[in-house]
Amino acid sequence: MKVLVISDEESKYLSEYYNENDLESVDFVLSAGDLPYSYLEAIKVNLKKPLFYVKGNHDTYKTDLFDKTFIEWKSVEVLGVRIIGIGCQKRNRQILSEKEMTKKLKRLYQRNKCKKGVDIIISHYPALGIGDGQDTFHRGYQAIRDFVEKMQPAYFVYGHNHLNYGRKQRTIESNKTKYVNAYEKVIIEI
Repeated sequence: MKVLVISDEESKYLSEYYNENDLESVDFVLSAGDLPYSYLEAIKVNLKKPLFYVKGNHDTYKTDLFDKTFIEWKSVEVLGVRIIGIGCQKRNRQILSEKEMTKKLKRLYQRNKCKKGVDIIISHYPALGIGDGQDTFHRGYQAIRDFVEKMQPAYFVYGHNHLNYGRKQRTIESNKTKYVNAYEKVIIEI
């Protein structure tokens, strides 16, 4: 099973130079946020595959405008792959505090702990200490790291920390989970 994960930066390869044969083996798309509606629409139209997304800190569009699936604070199963989406914004577009994130993730954990596990967790923000930045704005959440360690997915997909910010590692493995920075585009295999 191949999953195209995207975040933060538009890829001309996926929109302007798209070749149907290059990505025909992709089964579905996950977006970790901060991508324009028109870009997500182009990807969905070009690939003709299901697209699931969480919003990033710069996303302002309304979720009901999409024919794609908004999965923040939800769990979904796609072609047998179990996915949980983590949000980062309050209704007023303010970013969640550590305390607020902890509270929301405790509820999400309670709703999902009895299920058969999870394959992918997706969030715009990273986990603290794994692929995040040192500055306040790009630092990850301890609550997300704790949640990922409890749920033990095969993948934790995130955005927000662009690889062109000097971050060199796209994938970091920790405790059986691959933490994947979805900046621009990458394909993961389940």
